Amino acid sequence: MNTVHENITIAQIENEIDKTYENVYSFIEKNKTTNTRLSSYDDWNYKDIIAHITDWIAFSAQKLESIKNSNVFKDIDDFDKVNQVWYANDKDKDIEIVSFNFTNAINQYKDVVKLYSDEDLIRKDYPTGFEFELWRYMIMDGSIHPNKHLLYHYLKKRDYESFIRIVEQTESIFALYSKNSIDVYSFEEYEDISGMVKDSIRELDKTYSHNEIIKKVIEANKE
Repeated sequence: MNTVHENITIAQIENEIDKTYENVYSFIEKNKTTNTRLSSYDDWNYKDIIAHITDWIAFSAQKLESIKNSNVFKDIDDFDKVNQVWYANDKDKDIEIVSFNFTNAINQYKDVVKLYSDEDLIRKDYPTGFEFELWRYMIMDGSIHPNKHLLYHYLKKRDYESFIRIVEQTESIFALYSKNSIDVYSFEEYEDISGMVKDSIRELDKTYSHNEIIKKVIEANKE
C-alpha cells in the first residue's frame, strides 16, 4: 500500500488522482451494459455520477488555476442548485462523451496541481472556500469526493467486492484527509431515500465485519 504522510507532496497528490482515474474507468467498465436513460436527480445512474464527478473536477481545476494566476473567480454559493443544473445539462449526453470529458477534466486537474509547489500545499490562505490546507482541497476534489460517489453506487448495487477494493486502496488518503475520523465514511449526505444503502451496510456488518477498515465504514453509518 502506498502510504501518504503529513509532509504530502505534489507527486503523492498526482498518485492519488491517478487512482481516482483508474477507479472511475473500472466503474465505467462494470456498468457499461446499464441503461443510461433510466435516472432522475434523486436516483442517479452510473453515467450521471461520472458526469457529476467530471463537472466538479473541472470546476476545481479552474478555481485552482485562477488562484495561481491571481484572477477573479466566481465561486459556487448553492451547491444543490448547481448540481441540479449540471445534471440537467449532462443527462442526455452519451457515455462516450461523458467519459471523454472526464479524461480531459482529470488531466487538466493534474496539470493545474503541478503549477503549485510542495511548499504551497500546507498553506491555508489560498481562497479555495475552505479553511484547511491547500493539499486537503486538492485531495477532496481529486480523491475523496469522486471515490465516495463510486463507493455509494457500489453499495446500492451490492457490489461489495468493488466497494471493499476502493475502501482498502484509498484507506491511507481518507485517513490523512479526515485526521483519522470515521465520519469520512458516512453516506448520510447522499439521502438514501429508498433505504438500499442502509440494507447494504447491514449486509456488510453480517459478512465483512472482521475487516478492520470495513468496521469503520459500518460504524460511521450506524443508525
